[in-house]
Amino acid sequence: MPTLRLALAAMILLGVLAGLAAPAAGMLVAIHRPPPLPTLSETPRSGGAIQRFGRSWRERVGDAQGGMWHVHLVGSPAEIGYAFGALTGDLALGLETGMMHQFTTIVPSFVARHVLLGLVGFNGCTLPDYFSADERTEISACAAAMDAYHPTFRSSLPHYDRAIQFHALHDISHTLIDNPLVAVPRLGCTALAVGGRRTADGRILVGRLFDFEGGEDFDRDKVVITVEPDDGIAFVSVAWAGLSGAVTGLNDAGLWVSINAGASAGQGTVGRPIILAAREILQRCRSIAEAQAVLARTPVFVSESLLFASGPERRAVSVEIGPTGLATRELDDDRLVIANHFTCPRWQDDAVNMQRIAEGTSTRRYARVEELIRASSIHTPDSLLAVLRDRRAPGGADVGFGNRATVNAWIGAHLVVADLEARQIWVAAPSHGLGSAWAFTPHGAVA
Repeated sequence: MPTLRLALAAMILLGVLAGLAAPAAGMLVAIHRPPPLPTLSETPRSGGAIQRFGRSWRERVGDAQGGMWHVHLVGSPAEIGYAFGALTGDLALGLETGMMHQFTTIVPSFVARHVLLGLVGFNGCTLPDYFSADERTEISACAAAMDAYHPTFRSSLPHYDRAIQFHALHDISHTLIDNPLVAVPRLGCTALAVGGRRTADGRILVGRLFDFEGGEDFDRDKVVITVEPDDGIAFVSVAWAGLSGAVTGLNDAGLWVSINAGASAGQGTVGRPIILAAREILQRCRSIAEAQAVLARTPVFVSESLLFASGPERRAVSVEIGPTGLATRELDDDRLVIANHFTCPRWQDDAVNMQRIAEGTSTRRYARVEELIRASSIHTPDSLLAVLRDRRAPGGADVGFGNRATVNAWIGAHLVVADLEARQIWVAAPSHGLGSAWAFTPHGAVA
């Protein structure tokens, strides 16, 4: 009997040690050699209100009541990456600190966090294979430039590997939504497009509220990034420090791209991060058809609704894509609304999507936006701002401040509206899209 108890104790001890070692092992297999980078002699230079790095610069846009950072990037993938890291590295530490705090909030158990970090590390061992060579170069250069600013989190992963994982954060977070170990907040992104008889001259107007609970810094220190790549189309993207991918953007061809998390069966564990596909579309595509072709060949591993809209085509579509396929919705009655559930007939028997519809807040936000669109005969960028700032339930009921079933639940990281024919976006200053809106084109801030 003592021998049996000793054997059981040894087995338990080995199991505990294996569990404790999982994150370390996971992180080890997730470490990759960064691509070789050219040596740059540039250093950030201050010129009054503008900070410069090579051909790129950073400035503050706004007024005494609020504003946002604007970074203009020019050059090759390495030049863009170095400049982005050098010009926004001071902002990145706050973002990572906020995300780590949020991680401990939504995963309150130390053991659960330990296990999840290990699983993410193991899962990430092949993640770089889904990035193009230019993407890896840009991200590596950005990480190298940021290295001087914040070595605090280096104990978890080297900067380059953390940056690679960072670009899959949106996708990886999908896998946690129905995990019993994780107290994940309800989703909240909302987007819309109007055209035809609903605008003054039939042009396409779009808007989106990007909700992301990674910490207040994502709202307070949002970055409007205008990019003029040596190879590709100029574009403007609204994101944050260190993000080479895109979640909301407009290019110089008048093509808009934004993403909303969805839900469908067949979710995978690794693939191409959706924000990289969005960036590729902004930099390479001039039409909705070209954007759809890029998305169709992208090996996604989570479900997503993408809003593609084109000023020259006067057209907008929602592409609902998951690992098992995709479906497309066009403007209906000159309007298109996107929340966080799929509405195409292809998904009507999908159990995961049906659960999202039944249990989430998505359908109520969708219904409220439909009401607000129909309430005005003609829409303008200002009216779309008002729609995305709305804090009432369907029917106009007052449900209190910060209710997750409202369009603006006070968790937005950015609110953007756009006139695609004018190639112009307006980005709302903090807090959570309620501040003044400032105008940008793919080439910079509008005076």
